[in-house]
Amino acid sequence: MYPSDRVWTNIRTELHGHRSWPALTFISLFIITALTLSTVLSTQQNFHPQPLSIPNIAKVEQETIAAHKASREKSHHYFNTLAPVNITMNTIAAIDYPDTDMFAGNNSLSQTDITVLKENIQQQTINRTKAAGILSLLPNSSLEHPVTNALQNDEKVSSVTAESTSMNEVTPAKDISLFHENDPAADDYLKDFHHTKNQRIQRPSVSKFGFQFYITPSTSYRRLSDDKVREIIQPAVAALPVNAPLNQPSNVNEVVRHRPAVGLEVGFAVLYNISSRLKLKTGLQLNIRQYHIETFQSRTYDPTTISLINFNGVENITRFSPYNNNVGYKQTELENKVYQLAIPIGIQWDVIKGKHVGVNMEASVQPTFNLNKSVYLLSTDYRHYAEGNDLVRKWNINTSVGLNLSYKSGKTSWQIGPQVRYQHLPTYSNKYPIKEYLMDYGMRIGLTRALQ
Repeated sequence: MYPSDRVWTNIRTELHGHRSWPALTFISLFIITALTLSTVLSTQQNFHPQPLSIPNIAKVEQETIAAHKASREKSHHYFNTLAPVNITMNTIAAIDYPDTDMFAGNNSLSQTDITVLKENIQQQTINRTKAAGILSLLPNSSLEHPVTNALQNDEKVSSVTAESTSMNEVTPAKDISLFHENDPAADDYLKDFHHTKNQRIQRPSVSKFGFQFYITPSTSYRRLSDDKVREIIQPAVAALPVNAPLNQPSNVNEVVRHRPAVGLEVGFAVLYNISSRLKLKTGLQLNIRQYHIETFQSRTYDPTTISLINFNGVENITRFSPYNNNVGYKQTELENKVYQLAIPIGIQWDVIKGKHVGVNMEASVQPTFNLNKSVYLLSTDYRHYAEGNDLVRKWNINTSVGLNLSYKSGKTSWQIGPQVRYQHLPTYSNKYPIKEYLMDYGMRIGLTRALQ
């Protein structure tokens, strides 16, 4: 026996639950279908087919042949009028004696014939001027005796005319030199062309200078070195009387409890473009560097021994401090904070330079001056912390290296990327045997704008 379909359906429902209605699928299909239909209908309503015009091929071909023939005849007539055979004695006489009526004594000609002859003479005068222009191109030609020169250079002019007729055009340079005086419009065109040819495109001058503003939140770390304590101070203490403390640890990093803290760098720089990818930069920046010291506070001020190294050997000074590194009635936290003013001098190189996005690297050397400070230094017996403002080095030197991702929009470029800054000289004077070197790891955000 087999159970009914209803039983199987109930079992599947108990195991898998009710099937959800695919509402999202149906709604998506409905929206797509509606958009498609509305697009098709609106396109058909806006579309008005234009009736096709079938050109008469035979008619177009006949008009083309007729236009070509008319142009060829006009050109042929134009160059024939320049031939020396059409320059007659009447033309020369009309040019030499424009105010003389050469037909006054001729009674055999009617008044109509005289008028026609005068019109022909005027036309031939124009033709003779053009022919004289052609003769000026030939060697040993002169316009002082037009009849003689016309007869001597008849063959040369005929050859020029024939060549021009066969080519059906005149070269631009010769055509301009012959007829620009008779065509003011062409002369104006040549002047405009000469001006356009010699005119230089004025491009806006781009300055090589730019300015940059940047801010770098960073985390300050320190590196301690007590080599001189173990080499000089501890042997000197061991040579003292028996009541001197001898239980000194072997390494300062095993005694102190320091935690990095957040610092800040703010600066303004001026950039100079050495090339399209390399820039020289300098400016002014302020650095705040700090880290935290975990220690204990005593109820009384205990004497603290600080040994200094000078030319005379080891010099011990005593200070009083309520901060004990090992015991005390409560825990406390000290803050070593240094304010520095630096003048970075460095370069910036565009590794990848795109239209909008790029990658650049930068490195700088930074002479640094220490301003207001609030620092505590560890005693050379590693037991107390005392104020050390008077032992802080006034001048120091730092280097910085960074890699930035840049985005350019118009004249403005934004940069963001990691930066490392390292202090090369110890924080305190060379007399203090425990050397401290600061190092900052930050994320630099900058804005660069080119000067126009």
